[in-house]
Order: sequence, then C-alpha cells, then structure tokens
Amino acid sequence: ELEKTFLQLARFFEKPNEEAFSLQLLYQHLEDEWLEFALQLIVEFFRNETYLIKNPNFSIIRDSQDYYTQSDFARYLEDKGIHFPQNKIAVYRKRGKFPKEDLVVSGTPYWSKYTVESFAKHLLEQQKK
Repeated sequence: ELEKTFLQLARFFEKPNEEAFSLQLLYQHLEDEWLEFALQLIVEFFRNETYLIKNPNFSIIRDSQDYYTQSDFARYLEDKGIHFPQNKIAVYRKRGKFPKEDLVVSGTPYWSKYTVESFAKHLLEQQKK
C-alpha cells in the first residue's frame, strides 16, 4: 500500500487537474518518516510547482528530513569536506557511478539519509588511501 499511495501522489503531481489524491490514503497507509516525507512533498509541490502559495512563510519537516534531493546531497558532501558539486553528481549518475536513488517522485530523485551518509563515509575512506 505504501508504493500505491506514493504512485497515486505522483500521478496527482503530474496531472493535478485530472488526477485526484485523497489525504485519507496518507492517514490509512503511511506513518513515521514516510508520512513526513509525503507531507513534505505536498508542501514542496504547492510551493514550487503551482502559484497557489505566493509568499511561503512556514516550513514543516525540515529538522527531521530523512531524504535528500540532488542539491541536498551535494551540500551534505561539501559540508563533510568532499568536493562533489551537483553537476558532478549528475554526470556520475549517468555513468552509473553514483548511488541509485531510493525514491523518485514525479521525476525528482531522493536519497535516504542512510544512503547519503554511507556514500560520504565511502568517499572519505577512499580519500585516506
């Protein structure tokens, strides 16, 4: 049911005038980090993909974010002292030399916190050699 819920949400994001999405699906099928992630996606969709929120002034689920966009991933690596800009990530992804995304929603890849931390650890170990 988890995958079906996210699939329906993705369909809504892709065609909001044609596809419906019921919040009841979130209530019935998601919990913990999956529910937080879905809520964050909904906020980001309305904030960035529509013109319905003209001046966003609140943020939810920012402190406990467990999924990273490509930009977030690049920032995390930079914060760890690893020079891996976003364009380099894009090239490495195309070559298959970057961790596969854990989730793709409406064409946007996301990596779990575990994947991001594991990859950073791997790169830091390689730098020591």
